[in-house]
Amino acid sequence: MHRTRRQFIADGSVLVLGASVSFGYQGSPVIPLVDGPEVERYRRAQERALAKFGVHAQSRYISLRKPALTAHVLVAGHGDPVVLIHGGGTVAVQLAPLLGGIEGGFRCFAPDRPGCGLTDKFDYVGVPFRQHAIDFVTSLLDELHLPKAAIAGNSMGGYWALVFALAAPKRVTKLVLLGGVAGSSPPPGHRLPNAGEPSLESTRAAYHFLMANGDRAPNEILEADYAASALPEANRGWNSMLEELSREGVERTGLTYALRPELKNLQPPTLFIWGDKDIEGPPSLAQEMAAMAPHARCEIIPNAGHLVWLDQPDRCTKLMLDFLRSA
Repeated sequence: MHRTRRQFIADGSVLVLGASVSFGYQGSPVIPLVDGPEVERYRRAQERALAKFGVHAQSRYISLRKPALTAHVLVAGHGDPVVLIHGGGTVAVQLAPLLGGIEGGFRCFAPDRPGCGLTDKFDYVGVPFRQHAIDFVTSLLDELHLPKAAIAGNSMGGYWALVFALAAPKRVTKLVLLGGVAGSSPPPGHRLPNAGEPSLESTRAAYHFLMANGDRAPNEILEADYAASALPEANRGWNSMLEELSREGVERTGLTYALRPELKNLQPPTLFIWGDKDIEGPPSLAQEMAAMAPHARCEIIPNAGHLVWLDQPDRCTKLMLDFLRSA
């Protein structure tokens, strides 16, 4: 049975903000997600994707302090906590193959980032981007009552995981960077496209670009990603993020590339998992970054692209499990 956010509030599963627009940062509005047919369509697509990979996840909505918004989190499994942060303008359920592979031994938390999925929509113009990423992960862990956790992230989610680990190393037990961390190449790197009009065809084309073999992309994941892109205000988060990164001069300084001088201070044990056909650049980028950090190593997966766990799910899951279980 499908429940609206109002029903989640009624049974005590979640704390939610009021209906008015709130401001996480001055001049940067949070746009509350309003239930409607697009939201219900996405919920059903999310359920199908989770079922495809045998993920026994619950949806939770939590009220974050900073940024002040309502965040949706998939929660699954039992054991030590692992937070998985999705990339780009996509959604947490894209990580369903990994969730299904590790939930047997770990308590998994996969949030929809601000502006994505069932989390409130967000306009990034005027937002201090790096601090926003740190604030989001900090508030997420606080509201989930997690003093510390292993954190895994893909692409832009990998950047968020990395800057949080640099800012709060004692709260990160282990760090897994799945695929190229956003902006790993020296500038000018790969230029991210604006979100266009959503369609299943354009979603499928994007996966062919992001994977070594886009035919491996499960239909359930494609359909969930497409349904998410059709949510009201869904494009605002991604397009405004690109605008803000442009204002911050990322084209000149790089995003993750600009963090290289700081990697010597990266304290948590770190695993880079990089596909040999990643659009972020050659595996040498990951190998160089791993060599700069005191407790990092790199695994290169053949015949895999940016969404490495979709190209090679078994290999990626095994690497992640072995690393999370290691002393």
